[in-house]
Amino acid sequence: MAIDDTGGGESDQVNGGGNLTDEPVRVGEYTWDDLRREVHDGGRFDRSVYLGFEPRELSQRLEDAASAGKTLQAPFEEYLDPTTTPVAKDIYTWEHFKQEYYYEDGSLPRDSDGEVIPFHESEYLNFDPEHTENRLSAAEDIASELHEYVDENTVDVNPELDEDEFFSTRDGHTTVVNRYDLEKAVPQSKKSHFNELERYWVNKPYACVIIFHSRKENEKKYYVIEPYLTDIEIDLREFLSGKLKTAIKYSEDDVIVQGTDADRAQVIQREAEQLLSRYDLYNGSVSSSDEESVLGQVKELFGIESETQSETTGPLSGISTRPEPAILEDDDPKLNEYQVEKLLYMLKRDFVGYARIDGVKHDINVEDISCDGYNSRVFVYHTDYEQIISNVQHGEGELDDFVVKLAQRSGKGISKRQPQVDATLPDGSRAQLTLGREVSDHGTNYTIRQFKDVPFTPIDLINWNTFSLDEMAFLWLCIENNKSLIFAGGTASGKTTSLNAVSLFIPSNSKIVSIEDTREVELPQRNWVASVTRPSFGEDDKGDVDEFDLLEAALRQRPDYIVMGEIRGEEGRTLFQVMSTGHTTYTTFHADSVGEVIKRFTTEPINVSKTLFTALDLVSIQTQTRVDGNKVRRNKSLTEINEYSAENDEINVRDVYEWRAETDEYIQMGNSNTLEEIKFDRGWTQDKLDEELFKRKVVLAYLIEKGLNTYTQVAATIQAFINDPDTILTLIANDQLELSLEDLREMESVKIDIDPEKEEMVPRPDAPPEMVEETKQVLDNAQPLFNTYKSRETPDIVSALMDDSEESADEDSIDFGQFVPKAGAEADSE
Repeated sequence: MAIDDTGGGESDQVNGGGNLTDEPVRVGEYTWDDLRREVHDGGRFDRSVYLGFEPRELSQRLEDAASAGKTLQAPFEEYLDPTTTPVAKDIYTWEHFKQEYYYEDGSLPRDSDGEVIPFHESEYLNFDPEHTENRLSAAEDIASELHEYVDENTVDVNPELDEDEFFSTRDGHTTVVNRYDLEKAVPQSKKSHFNELERYWVNKPYACVIIFHSRKENEKKYYVIEPYLTDIEIDLREFLSGKLKTAIKYSEDDVIVQGTDADRAQVIQREAEQLLSRYDLYNGSVSSSDEESVLGQVKELFGIESETQSETTGPLSGISTRPEPAILEDDDPKLNEYQVEKLLYMLKRDFVGYARIDGVKHDINVEDISCDGYNSRVFVYHTDYEQIISNVQHGEGELDDFVVKLAQRSGKGISKRQPQVDATLPDGSRAQLTLGREVSDHGTNYTIRQFKDVPFTPIDLINWNTFSLDEMAFLWLCIENNKSLIFAGGTASGKTTSLNAVSLFIPSNSKIVSIEDTREVELPQRNWVASVTRPSFGEDDKGDVDEFDLLEAALRQRPDYIVMGEIRGEEGRTLFQVMSTGHTTYTTFHADSVGEVIKRFTTEPINVSKTLFTALDLVSIQTQTRVDGNKVRRNKSLTEINEYSAENDEINVRDVYEWRAETDEYIQMGNSNTLEEIKFDRGWTQDKLDEELFKRKVVLAYLIEKGLNTYTQVAATIQAFINDPDTILTLIANDQLELSLEDLREMESVKIDIDPEKEEMVPRPDAPPEMVEETKQVLDNAQPLFNTYKSRETPDIVSALMDDSEESADEDSIDFGQFVPKAGAEADSE
């Protein structure tokens, strides 16, 4: 530091005129004169130029610097602390290292003589520090080789997915199925060209599905990931399976025959525990009742209620150990908790579930499951990816046994004498089973049409653009007013899906009888008799209950609506006879056009007379097609069946709506005589008809615009509107509908209590942008209607539905005809 000595001259400041550069600078001896002689070029010497501040500020600046030094010392020490500063490139320095391994209480270490112990970097590195760059270069090469090896031997997963979170339970513990099982499920030869597209749980924590794209084969793959079993575990599963078959065979437990799947699972659980204990394979407990514990997860899977609930659960013991050969050599002779959990899942999957395809059966995105023969891979029809090959495969003997088991569980017999069977599985899915090579060159095969526990709704059909908003409002009014309808189309064109969806428009105060040979129809109304045909037990037809018998019985049950799953033959003639007596009827039929529907019904083998055919009101033609390369379902046309012309011997029809493929839009083709009939039957004016049609359109638009698309929300709203339109419109006008929907679970005439977990898995579509715009326009047009209801107050839906008040809104001043398609005779006159 330069000393400001103004009292001395130049001779006093420089001792003997020596060279300043020859001697080191010592504190207190370097003065301003020294600085001036060394760096100043002449002229006035301004000290502030060299200091950067006025010399009189020096004392204050030193005090400030001392204070700042103390302030910076704490973060510096924290920086040096290895517990707070992680090792990272360009951050961890030798000073960090010294603080952690060299210094003693922050000071230089000394030996017993008090001498400082020198710090030699090579002692800690075990090599000369000058070789560090070479060492790092070699390490980089090794790391690169290791990375390539890992890349070749592991699956390319979605980089945006947090795998730790995906393979974790709600308590943060590792799921039974995890990344290890994923690596084991994908063959080594395929890992280098598989890219993950999507993954999701189908039976957490035991099974998930991953959709891969093969770059090499340029096709998609459907992989079910389940717990991987070692050879020892596979042998143990086979051993336990054999013992369980014997134990169950001689069991006196009634649930084996009469119980539910959950009851049977409990028996498997109990017997398996006893076997593990008897053979001294496991001494732990698997009876914890928490839903994330070992047994608790299995109980949750099969719907078994737990008696007690523990507050916390721990991870499965043994789940961190990977069963590789090197580890198994020193493995414990007893099973750990993780191994027991895997075995219990596999045993229950095989005995109570659907064996190898159990994970696929749990996938709500799968519509069809098919196996084409021995040693053939199972194919699935995925909602998003269509037909896709899976990693599931049956052996020859295993496939025979599996198909026989499916038939038995469906109450059917299958043998080489009767090698083909149509069956309905316990969960409602429809199966076509073939045994052996008698009628199939590739051997035993099966096709399963999945049954959805939670049906789709009219809102889903609109969001998929299967129907337009106007069409759905039109169908609602027609169905509510007892107009008969047939959904016709090809295979997988969405006939039954549409039938189930529009069934929500049937009033809950109506009695419904359904007739099917395999269960496909699912209705929410409780006053519903679900009839199913039954073949005879012998070689003759004695004891056979067919569609004719069920139709005859249905007429004695005084139904308001008759729903027939599908017309295939002569039963169609009986159905039209029932229709002509005034019973509203809905069914599906295989035909690609209205003309083909009429032709097939009015000729052999159905042979309905043309005069009788006019008892039908509407035909909806469904089709499966492609739009922008995506496979979609569309309503090709919505056609009215009018009168029979005896002069021309033909049935007059009129298209009300038609789908235009080039624009993917629906066009109103003509005015509706069906609406004219409704107007006449109800004694409505044209304005009243327009109003009723518009109100239904508004309700549907509101549900779409607000995203209220679950089965419970849609069913509750529609049924409540049918019972009391003013209440629902009041709630909509005041934007209170969503808050009130929960009360509708109390409606006893409609079953709308859907399992939230199952509902969450339903792949419901979001409204496309053009539909969102249309619904906003509809709701804007409805503002005058909403204004008439906003002044009304309804505390909740249920109490409102029981209110017999005749209060109604003043709607006379609103022209509803400008918001809905023109219909009826008055429209024809315009």
